Amino acid sequence: MTAQPIDHVLTPIAREMSHRADDILDLRDAAIRRDDPGRCLSCYFRLLAGARSGDAETTTPLRKWLEQHLEIVAHDAGLQKELERLPLHLELDSIEGYCQRMMQAFREDRAYQHLPLIELSFQFKEASSAA
Repeated sequence: MTAQPIDHVLTPIAREMSHRADDILDLRDAAIRRDDPGRCLSCYFRLLAGARSGDAETTTPLRKWLEQHLEIVAHDAGLQKELERLPLHLELDSIEGYCQRMMQAFREDRAYQHLPLIELSFQFKEASSAA
């Protein structure tokens, strides 16, 4: 098996959090395939939730990696027009809290009142912008 760029971030986590092996392997698979950014984030937040005392700082390089490689994309209803791309800032400790905060920001801080529906999704950044 060839080492992947995500491996240097996940290896210390695997050493410290072997009890979360399923989440680590799921996150690695999604990162390598670049096909399910939501699964990457879900696994990240499960790792945070399952961290033992003292393990939390072990996940900081992973948070930085995710923030560097993922973004939020806003579209109008039906995904017909991209409205904007936003960087990820994972300072909260639950995916629910993070998603709620992003939805609230779009309701209160954006000028999209003319749109009946805005769809937000997580995406991997293009390879050139994630480097």
